[in-house]
Amino acid sequence: MAGDTKVINDFAELSEYPELKQEGKSNHLKMVPGFYDERSARTHVRRLREIIVKPPVHITQKMNPYVSESGSETTTKKGKKGAKSKGTSEKLHKVPSSDILEKLDLLEYPKTEKSQSVPEVVRNINFSAWNPPPGNRRLRGDLLYLEVTTLEENSLHITCSVTGFFLNSSTRDTFDPSPAVTDYKSHTLVELLKKASHTFSSRFSRLMSRKMTKHPYEVVMRPYPVYEWMAVKPKHAYDWNRAEDSLLTTYGMEGGRGVLRDWNEEYQCCHEMPRTNLVERILYNRTKYRVYLDFREAAVKGACAVIDGNIPPINPMDEERAWVYLYNKIFFSLTIDGRDSYKDIGGDRVSHCNASHDLLGITAFERADVKELYTLATLAVDYRGHRVLAQSIIPGIFHGDQASTHVYGSMDSTDSIKSSPDFHKLMLKAAKKLHIKEHRVVDAKGNTVTLASCVETKGIIGSDRRHYVLDLTRVFPRDANFPNYQKNPTSLLRPELVEDFCCRKAISTIVAKRNREAAAAAEAKKAGKSAEAKNEGKNTDQSAPPAADNQKDGTTDKDNSKSDTPQPDGKAETAQPESKAKGPKANDNAYISEMESIAFNPDAFCNVKSPDKKVEESDALEVAAASAFLLNNVIPKLVAQNFRLLQDSPLDGESLKRIMHKHGINMRYLGRMAALAVQCNMPHIAQLCTQEMIVRAAKHLINGFLRDVKPDLQESKSSWFLAPCVCRFLNTFLGPKCCGTGLSKEELEAANKVLEAQEKEDDSKDQRRQIPRGKSRSKRRRARKVDSINVRLPDGKKAPTDPLAPANLWMAIHNLVQTKYNCKLGLHMEFSPRRKLCMLRSLCKKVGVQLACRNYDFTKDTIFEIEDVLNLYPVVKTIELTSKDAADYIEQGRIFLGRGRLHAAYAKLIEAQGILHQTYGPMHEQSAQCYTLLALVCYRAQDIPQAVEMQQKALLVYERILGIDHPDTVHAHSTMALFLHSSGQPKHALTHIRRALYLYELMCGPNHPNVAASHINIAMIYQDSGQVQRGLNHLKRAKECFQAVLGKNHMQVALCDHTIAVAHSLMGNFREAINFEKSAKALYAKEVGDKHPRIQESLMWLNWFTKNAVEVEKGLTEKGGLQPVHPNLSPFVWVSLQRFASPRQISPTDLVHLIKLTRSNQQKKSEQKASLNEAEKKDAVDLAPQPQPKPMANGGGELTKAQKRKIKRKLQRQRQKAEREAAAAAKARSS
Repeated sequence: MAGDTKVINDFAELSEYPELKQEGKSNHLKMVPGFYDERSARTHVRRLREIIVKPPVHITQKMNPYVSESGSETTTKKGKKGAKSKGTSEKLHKVPSSDILEKLDLLEYPKTEKSQSVPEVVRNINFSAWNPPPGNRRLRGDLLYLEVTTLEENSLHITCSVTGFFLNSSTRDTFDPSPAVTDYKSHTLVELLKKASHTFSSRFSRLMSRKMTKHPYEVVMRPYPVYEWMAVKPKHAYDWNRAEDSLLTTYGMEGGRGVLRDWNEEYQCCHEMPRTNLVERILYNRTKYRVYLDFREAAVKGACAVIDGNIPPINPMDEERAWVYLYNKIFFSLTIDGRDSYKDIGGDRVSHCNASHDLLGITAFERADVKELYTLATLAVDYRGHRVLAQSIIPGIFHGDQASTHVYGSMDSTDSIKSSPDFHKLMLKAAKKLHIKEHRVVDAKGNTVTLASCVETKGIIGSDRRHYVLDLTRVFPRDANFPNYQKNPTSLLRPELVEDFCCRKAISTIVAKRNREAAAAAEAKKAGKSAEAKNEGKNTDQSAPPAADNQKDGTTDKDNSKSDTPQPDGKAETAQPESKAKGPKANDNAYISEMESIAFNPDAFCNVKSPDKKVEESDALEVAAASAFLLNNVIPKLVAQNFRLLQDSPLDGESLKRIMHKHGINMRYLGRMAALAVQCNMPHIAQLCTQEMIVRAAKHLINGFLRDVKPDLQESKSSWFLAPCVCRFLNTFLGPKCCGTGLSKEELEAANKVLEAQEKEDDSKDQRRQIPRGKSRSKRRRARKVDSINVRLPDGKKAPTDPLAPANLWMAIHNLVQTKYNCKLGLHMEFSPRRKLCMLRSLCKKVGVQLACRNYDFTKDTIFEIEDVLNLYPVVKTIELTSKDAADYIEQGRIFLGRGRLHAAYAKLIEAQGILHQTYGPMHEQSAQCYTLLALVCYRAQDIPQAVEMQQKALLVYERILGIDHPDTVHAHSTMALFLHSSGQPKHALTHIRRALYLYELMCGPNHPNVAASHINIAMIYQDSGQVQRGLNHLKRAKECFQAVLGKNHMQVALCDHTIAVAHSLMGNFREAINFEKSAKALYAKEVGDKHPRIQESLMWLNWFTKNAVEVEKGLTEKGGLQPVHPNLSPFVWVSLQRFASPRQISPTDLVHLIKLTRSNQQKKSEQKASLNEAEKKDAVDLAPQPQPKPMANGGGELTKAQKRKIKRKLQRQRQKAEREAAAAAKARSS
């Protein structure tokens, strides 16, 4: 600075120095060499070694690689369309369509990048064995010594002092710290090595000049590691830093031996932050998200260290099964019944399931957001067959009863139940939002206690005087469809189902009340009662929410527009979702009040005593009603309507689980859904449900084998160690005898007898398998099963007792599927190699197995080798933390987008994206969903370049945080192809749609509606590129696929017939076009009736094809009057089966809040509203897509009139060119 020199703090902001802002002074910032200490010197050396092994790459940021910055690409497309088509043709012939249809090359799975070779600059940089410096040299400034071997094979001994680096005269035999003869000195180690080694100087400059073109989102750090189930086998590089880290690892503890982070205090301080306005809520969500991410990283490393045996237990004198662990201020426990709390109702199985229920309950309490009620930072880690629950620690819980106090719930089942009045008030606030009924229970001593939770939920006041609630395993009621508590203690209803059922019940109650009061008012009017009674009847006539009125009365938004008039005390809230309109509607209050009054007893259908039998029966009936609603309404509707009409289209087990959970359906109903899918003639859904049941049963078995693996060859039951165990299991599971193929009935019956004998011999088999690998060898020997089972086959041979024998393994899977899903699995089913590949992918992702990327031959006896198993990675289950403000904005944007109000939708989505970037950054799933909706808005507004840019961001975020084969990632590829094709870039569009098709077939096999839709989309790109015959092959494959999975009379089959007809028309085969269009018309008439718009459109196409056919027969083709496509109808069809769902499940209470926000947005100043509505009305008329039936929805793929005219002119020129070539060929033949 000018005047006195002042050192600026590295961690301070420049705004904290007022001297820099003084007017009239010339201030300068100057960087000067500083002094080293031992810590900074080690950091300096470590950073240089990182640069040498993994050098930085100068990223050339290019926001949109698909659009030329100079606009030359657009000019080429407009002026040289023939050359463009030729280039496309060359590109397409490199990958024949037969390869896409017939085989799947797994070598194309990983997303490979062109990597530049890293030049070697130095042999090694090691810390010298002369460290640490002796006392006399330390007093002279020596900090540490290095030994460097250059590429010239020279050994340099270097001293790092407080002022920099210099060469000393030491050797490996002699210690001489004095400067060397060649007195090289420098403040940095790099400059010193440049002076001492010419090769280092030249190669290091080349190392630092590497460049690469990447999108900024490709270099942004992920919030957490993402593992792929298949990867290229990595090369094990020589890395000094990695070697030192492995020797000095702290298993997630920051700072090594420094001060530990108090995870609980940080997490609870976030809960105490103010949240009164949007800015405060953004800061709250961001802080909590960052703390939880750090906790997740530390907890996952600690959990893996626990399983690996690197962390000792805190109770080593107890039985191994009861060991718990405390490390880095995180409490780790294995999800096994170590205390025999559930020995009568399932044991370890119940404890394992309760961990997932606990995370679900914590998420529910987080969303309830009761100010003085605290939950713990929690996550579950599945690793090597074990499930570890990691939790932050309640202050004082390990220091006796005086430090922390148990005041609510039961610590020992129902022996003693407590209920503090103050704690009960807090629980009532949460129970009101979560539909938990306040109820009375009786403990073992006969005391009656009032609770607002289940008995197992515990309330503890910590030494910090905070009120903690934990063990939230039964926040939601039990499923009355599984009433036997002893057999199904973990069968609970989903929170989505509870919300849906309460919403419907509240609406029906309010509507019934309104109808009764309306009827009473009508009778009073007839009887001549007073006008006061009439006014009361009118007021009560509006007690139902608008959504209910629209559904019951069939009204629309236009019909209710009068109710949206501005109120005198209304307040616009277009910028901040937290500002609520004053004076809410009476119907909204009635709806919310009715919703809060509906509650369920979480202890119903449990072994909990109630003092009042009538109340207990009433509570059971309420839970039974919700369970019946699930079984009789929700599940049949999902299968027969959503799946049948392709409103939901699951690709794999993960997407099926997400769809089921979104509708409130538990995974235990997979057997029921498979049976309904068979009845509805949907083989792909039935096959997917069957596959998911088999894979989940296989996951249970392989986890047991992995837990039982030991390095001792004599004791291991599952081969030698982890990789051989995984390899042998996969070979048996997916080998030639998959699903019992090739096994006789006698072998399977003998295997069943072997399993029954094993269960009788050892009732605690599962408990022993849960024991982690430890030091107590004698206990493991006692747990080893005695091979005394003697079951004979009909030929007299002894039946194999090895659990990995094919008959034993598949009979165990059969029994598990029947027990867990109430579905009798038909053995001897044959799975194709493609189906086995889908099962392999699903199992690896569930267990955490990473395989080598190569093509596996599923017809061989030995499919996998030990070298194919690359890694076992942790699978993490976490609490869901989302931004409600951003979710509300996104939901409003979706509503406006559905109504065609593009300007309003864009404004809302931009607001949501701003909140998400401030809260989570770009690498978040909600950000990707918002980018996708923004891209769709821009596409419908005809801003194609902006749509491509937004969709590219969404695709990159999905790939980096969800994986390259996640369903959302695949849908993003398909949507990207549509936008690129609309921008006139068929090469790039084909790249993305082919990638989508490849991943679809990898996830769900060759026969699936999404696969067929991709074939149609590829055909459309080929068709617009002039390669109609090639596109026709894809259309025929799409029709075969739709017929295989949906039947021959489905609407999508009619769509295929129509597209095939158009393709034949473009080729001049008008008779074929007429036949296929007639077939399409017949299917439309059968499915939707004769008055449907599709019928009228089909008739127009038929008339046009007939006209062209007549002209061809009359020989009018040479006159140029023939047009293969209809002038007023577009031949372009784009099929998208993706539903742009809400980023979170919107509860009915939140929906009322959204209605209020929408109303207040409409209460703006009259002149602003008039101008906005005028612009939006123009957008809705000119830009919105034409209405389509749900099964035929094209996801925004309709074309504008200008695009239709452009395509028409293009096809006409192509037809004329083809006619000229045909005429020239005919003339040549005649001559």
